[in-house]
Amino acid sequence: MYKHLIKILFIALLPAFNASAQQPAPTGADRSGENGTYSYEREKTSVPYTVKRSVAKQRRIATRQGYRSFKKGDLSTSVKKYRNALQTDSNYSKAQYNIAIAHSKMGQNDTALAYYRRTCQNNSTSPQTRAKAHYNAGNIHLRKALSARDTGGYDGQSLKAAIEEYKASLRLDCKNHDAQHNLSIAKQLLRPETGSGGGGGGQKDQQNQQQDQQNQQQDQQNQQQNKQQGSQDQQQQQQQNQQQQQQNQQQGSQDKRQQEQRRREAERMLNAMKNNEQQTMKAIRMREAEKERRTGTPAKIEKDW
Repeated sequence: MYKHLIKILFIALLPAFNASAQQPAPTGADRSGENGTYSYEREKTSVPYTVKRSVAKQRRIATRQGYRSFKKGDLSTSVKKYRNALQTDSNYSKAQYNIAIAHSKMGQNDTALAYYRRTCQNNSTSPQTRAKAHYNAGNIHLRKALSARDTGGYDGQSLKAAIEEYKASLRLDCKNHDAQHNLSIAKQLLRPETGSGGGGGGQKDQQNQQQDQQNQQQDQQNQQQNKQQGSQDQQQQQQQNQQQQQQNQQQGSQDKRQQEQRRREAERMLNAMKNNEQQTMKAIRMREAEKERRTGTPAKIEKDW
């Protein structure tokens, strides 16, 4: 009897078991663990973490290799390594900044400026690195302008670009004293616009350059004259000092001779006085002796002077 009841209950509950077995498993949004709930669909559509870690590792290794080559002076190899890092991640600001420095060291200024520009436009670049990039770009433009000036030319466009780069660097880092110094130099070298006068501007620039050269030559001549005048004054002062010393020595020797002469004169006078006194005493003694012989009384001789 009990067996029949169990069979009846089993047959009655079998459809319910089948329905529950056909229901889908709970999604990730419904599951929870030690780290809280998570979505399986988001995990499935996003880039796996292992792939991201692999990209970061590859670009970091390539950048380190490029830096080692740069320190050794192998700039071409350094550029290749930095390019490998950018192939892995084209938005890697550190590699962009370093490859710009390498190209600048190689004298490839246009390429370096292009990478500095990419570094500054990259949103992932830190403000400190962006300030350095603007400063280095300004140095490239300033070097171009100085090179043109050394050859007798004038590159106002490079000076303007350098000024803008230095200003952008100072907006990000106002304590960069080197940028402030170079900015002042670029402003001093920048000449005011002469207007649309055709070829007259070039003639004016040449006149200014000639005037600058004349001023420099005049300054050099003045410096030489000042040096010569200073040496002459020093020689004259030395000669005057020597003459004064000689005069002092001569005066001292004359004073000594005069003192010696006065001493000798005093001794002669004293000796003369002594001789006169002795002669006077002798005459007195002779006179008193004669008197004593006539009168027969001894006489006492006393000095009455």
